[in-house]
Amino acid sequence: MLRPEVVKQLTCPSVGLATSWTIKCKNVPCESLQEVRTGFRRELWPFAKGKIAKSDTKAKSLREQGNAAYSNAPNDPANALQLYNQAICMAEDDSEELALGYANRSAIYFNRKLYRECLQNIELAKRNPYPEQLRRKLSEREERCRKALEKAGEKESPEVAPGTSPSHCSLKPCLEMTADECSIRTSRDLSVGEKVLLERPFVLVLEAEVAYARCDYCGACNEHNLRPCKHCTAVMYCSEECQEQALQRYHQFECEIIDDLQLLYRGPKATRVLQVALRLFWLGILLYLEAPEQFVKRLETPEELAQFRDPFALEPSDYLLHLLASFSEEEPHEAAQDQTAMTGKCVNQFLTILTYVVAVEENESLSRRLVGLPGTEKLHHLLYQLIFHSDKLADYNLPDATGYYPFTRLLSHSCAPNSERIKHDLQTIIVVKRPIAKHQPITIAYRDGLTTERMIKSKRQETCQKEHHIKECVCEGCLADYPVLEKIEKDETLEAELETIRNSTSAEQRKAGLADFLQRHDSVYPKRELYEAWALYRPFVTDDL
Repeated sequence: MLRPEVVKQLTCPSVGLATSWTIKCKNVPCESLQEVRTGFRRELWPFAKGKIAKSDTKAKSLREQGNAAYSNAPNDPANALQLYNQAICMAEDDSEELALGYANRSAIYFNRKLYRECLQNIELAKRNPYPEQLRRKLSEREERCRKALEKAGEKESPEVAPGTSPSHCSLKPCLEMTADECSIRTSRDLSVGEKVLLERPFVLVLEAEVAYARCDYCGACNEHNLRPCKHCTAVMYCSEECQEQALQRYHQFECEIIDDLQLLYRGPKATRVLQVALRLFWLGILLYLEAPEQFVKRLETPEELAQFRDPFALEPSDYLLHLLASFSEEEPHEAAQDQTAMTGKCVNQFLTILTYVVAVEENESLSRRLVGLPGTEKLHHLLYQLIFHSDKLADYNLPDATGYYPFTRLLSHSCAPNSERIKHDLQTIIVVKRPIAKHQPITIAYRDGLTTERMIKSKRQETCQKEHHIKECVCEGCLADYPVLEKIEKDETLEAELETIRNSTSAEQRKAGLADFLQRHDSVYPKRELYEAWALYRPFVTDDL
């Protein structure tokens, strides 16, 4: 095994240590997770349990750095805001430093004529013990904001709005599960341009560098009125509702160990899929704590889980059970016996136990709640399943985050898809790009670039095997062996029609014309002009968001 001092220097210590364990085991998995736990020694993980405590002294230093940054670049306050947010997060609860952080943030918004945001931060400052000798200056700023809003004819809203945590998805009523309950289809004909699914991540993990710029729960990019957790220095929220939702779903478990988790998941962005798995695991812990025996029975009984296979019929609190039901009935360790699979199982076994030790056993507030409850050993296997499937569950190709999209995950993939997944910040939009007949599945590309117009068949098949563990793709594009775009000759008739649409006088006419063009000519797909028409139509998708 790697020496502790070596592990500390690794870019990705958890995966590095798991790899070392796998080499030690000669790529032969243990018979059970309990065997791994027995062989695991805490000293293998060289990071002591600890938590960065809030400190008014550190908060003051960060706030003063923010003052200097704003003084040096008043027209570009991004760095100052980042420092002020860090100061707010570091400040002790109900402290003068916390009030000063909000007040300094309000000054930036006042100078930038963002009067509503200024008033919100003044209100936050006043909720805390703001220095008496500075109150007059703060009150003057507040009054000037009110007058500016009144002059502009805008409604005053100095109170900090409670906020509304956005629903994670919006679905077209026509969507339903396929007969085999493995993917999503439409119950009616769909036309080009229809948006059938808008989805935000149900589980989200932010990158550390945006922890003081985005809401940890919903991911909203909102530096205006972020407020901190009262007990840790690592997360901020855009509203009281987001803060409460986060506390209920995962932060009640993570707050005590938040800095330990940052070490556990240190590494390239792909490592964050493991943290998404952990946040899904917390949903299981909530269900387990609510009804231990019932939850264990469901884990042990396929018939019990089968009732959760249709996500359209479930509450979000049951999405974890849907995931467990949708996992292959074949246990992960039985899935394949080649060397790659054996190595992967070794790594995942170790990561499961390491995660469980750090996140559960050494998490005092949680471990106390588990004492004496039946079937806690089943939690090992639950975590293992989530880690084993984590690369298929989570999407880390997002700006500043990694997320789990319950419904997008269920869409079938194709090299010649009938729909496209468009990412708008953290929101996924599924829009129809080719006509879809009733009862046909909704399909999207495996990933950007892995489509017939961009890549030849042999290369696509090779990529599917390597990246998606698919022995052979049998989609429409592969079966018909559609040519890549550069091999498709121009169709002069279609080109002339498309040129007429391009020259339409209004954007609405172009949008309608392009959708109609794609709808009417799909029978001759693939054509160069159809690809060009979709490229012209695509920007319209996000216009009304």
